[in-house]
Amino acid sequence: MMLEVAKQAARDAGEYLKQRFMQQLIPDLESHNDVKLPEDKESERRIIQHLHRHFPAHTIISEEVGHIAREKEYVWIVDPLDGTNNYFIGYPYFSVSIALEHAGEIVLGVVYNPIADQMFWAERGRGAYLNGKPISVNTRNDLSRAVGSYIRGRDSLTRKEELVFTEPFVLHTKRLLRTIAPALDWCLLANGWIDYIILHRSSVMDVAAGILIAREAGARITDWQGEPYRHTPFDPEHLPSMMASNGRLHEEVRRLIRG
Repeated sequence: MMLEVAKQAARDAGEYLKQRFMQQLIPDLESHNDVKLPEDKESERRIIQHLHRHFPAHTIISEEVGHIAREKEYVWIVDPLDGTNNYFIGYPYFSVSIALEHAGEIVLGVVYNPIADQMFWAERGRGAYLNGKPISVNTRNDLSRAVGSYIRGRDSLTRKEELVFTEPFVLHTKRLLRTIAPALDWCLLANGWIDYIILHRSSVMDVAAGILIAREAGARITDWQGEPYRHTPFDPEHLPSMMASNGRLHEEVRRLIRG
C-alpha cells in the first residue's frame, strides 16, 4: 500500500508540474545558482496532503516546508521538484522524488519523470522497476566509453574547484553530465543508461529515492575511499560524498577522484 500511495502522490504532483511546464514562470526567489518557484510549493502541498491523508501519523521531511514531525518510525523524504533550475528554463529534465525511511533505513523510493512518463520505483530487497518492468545496471567495462554524472551540493565548492575536481572524469571517460536533477540521474544509472555517478557533498533529500532504486538495480555504492555506503537517519546538515557505478568500472572511476 505504501508504494502505491507514493506512486500516486508522485504522479499527481508530476501531472501538475507538466501542466505548468514551459509557462512564463515567475520565481519567488532567484540567486546566482538557485531559484525558488511557486510550482515547487504547490507540488509539495499536493504530495504532503496525499501522504497525510493515508498516513496521518508519519513524519514528512520536504524541501520547502522542512520537518513536519509526527511519529519517528516512518519518515517520508520528499523533493517535490528535483531539477527546479531545469524546470525554470524550460529544459525537460526534472522529476518528483519520494522516499520512505523506516527505523533509519530507506525502504521505498519513487522517482517520476512526468515529461517522459517514466515511473521508477524500488522497495528494499525487491528489485527496481521502470513502468512495471525490472531494470538493472549495465555491464560496460571500458572506462573510455563510460558516461557519468556529477552531482554536487549547493555552495560545496567554487566553480574553479569544480573544474579541477571534474577534469579527470572529462579527460578519461566518454562524457560527464551535469544535469542538475540528481534523483533522475540515479535512475539513469539504475536502468543502464549511464555508468557511474560522483556525488560531492549533496543533501540526501535530493537522492534518497534514487539511491535505493540504483542499489536495487545492482549498482555498487561506496564512499570515496571505497567503503560501502550505509544510510544514516536523515539529517539536513549531513552532506555526504559518495560514488556509484555498474560495479565493473568502480575502482577505475574511484581512482580519478581528487579529494
